[in-house]
Order: sequence, then C-alpha cells, then structure tokens
Amino acid sequence: MIKATYPNAKDFYSLLSALVKVSDEIVLNFTEDSIFSRYLTDDKVLMVILKISKEFLEDYNIEKPLGIKVNISDLKKILSKAKSKSASVTLEETEAGLKVTVRDEKTGVRSNIYVKGEKTGVDQLSEPKVNLTATFTINGKILSEIAKDLSLIGEEVTISANEDTVTFSVEESGRTYKAILKQDKPLTSIKVDSPAEAVYSIEVLKDVLKASSFSSNVSVGFGKNIPMKIEARTDSGGQLIFWIAPRL
Repeated sequence: MIKATYPNAKDFYSLLSALVKVSDEIVLNFTEDSIFSRYLTDDKVLMVILKISKEFLEDYNIEKPLGIKVNISDLKKILSKAKSKSASVTLEETEAGLKVTVRDEKTGVRSNIYVKGEKTGVDQLSEPKVNLTATFTINGKILSEIAKDLSLIGEEVTISANEDTVTFSVEESGRTYKAILKQDKPLTSIKVDSPAEAVYSIEVLKDVLKASSFSSNVSVGFGKNIPMKIEARTDSGGQLIFWIAPRL
C-alpha cells in the first residue's frame, strides 16, 4: 500500500492546476525516490512533468512502484478547500484508487475524499535530451506578463540569447513587440554558453507561463531550434517542468 504526505496542500493545488491545462487525467507514479507525473500532448508540442522528491514528503511509504490514473478535477475539488499553507495533503492507496486527506494543522479541520483510479505500471515516458546553451531565471509573474503582451501582437515569438541579454520579439501585421531582459533587469541570473535562438508558439508559451506564475524563481533553458525547458518550484519542494517544441 502507498501513503504519502505533502506538507503544503496549497502548493500541491498549484501543481495540479498546471496539469489540468493539458489533460483531464494524469497518472501519479509512486516510486522509491519520488512522486511524479508526465504528460505529452497529442501533437507532441508540450510535455508537462510534476515531480515531488521523497525528501520533500512526510510519511512516504510504498510497497512497490505503482502508477494510479486519476481525474485531476476530482483531486482539485478537495484541494480547493486548502486556503492556507498550514494545510497538508495525504494520498493513500485504496482498492478503488486513492483516499485524499487535507488537514489544516492550525485549526485541526480535516477533509477526506475518495478518488477513483486505475492502477497501472510506472510511466516510462522520457524527457528530451538536448543541450540547453542558454539559461536564465526570472520571477514567474514577470514572465507571464511578457507572454500576455506577446499574445496581443502575434502567434509566434522569437527568443534569442547572446552574452548577457535575452530577447523576446514578435512582429505581425505591421506591429512589433520586443522585451529585452538582462541581469537584474529583471533577470535574477543568466548564463549563455553559445548564442541561442528559436521560435515558439505564443499560445502554448502563454499557458505555460501562466501556470508557472506562482513561482518567484522560474528557470528557462533553450538553444538553437531545440525544445525549451521551463522549470518552476514551489516553496515546499514540488516542481513543474515544461518542455515546449520549437516551430521550425
């Protein structure tokens, strides 16, 4: 049987809210070192990964690795009751799926819900293996606002990096938008091993960055015409990883 407690139900809700943008169902994989879920859209443009390493879990026990397919909306239904970061969420395997318990450590209020789930093998989907030649970090809310501005102009954005500068630019129907980002203006870090440039869907990027906006330190990596990796971490150690395919 499986039992796992994540100390911050509000953060867990943020993680699930990102996944629901790409699928109604996910497979929660319980392994010896982590809980994770990976999903690839049918058009293979976007991969979304949720991961919580064992070190950030309380009372984590599994008899053997297992995947459980569940409806995300069912999980969000009970997690929406968590209004403070003092609430924890516990997942327990049942014959029919999962028992989810949200408990507020301050008030002692406890809520339970039983979620139907299909038990499967652990997901073997792998991440892209590419050389990310440019990486930078930035507040998620700032990046989300940039994506909103881009969406007002066109459908494709060219992202480039050279030395100490990252540029987002779009031009369509005579209109142009360009965001130039540098260290402390507003990047918190930047590293460019070699010049990088690629074109991505603004619609996909906008959804991803909106889902990542909860994080004050979003990490972005890309290279010449390769998938972009966007990583957002919660305060309690959970992380979301997005891979966005370039437009060639």
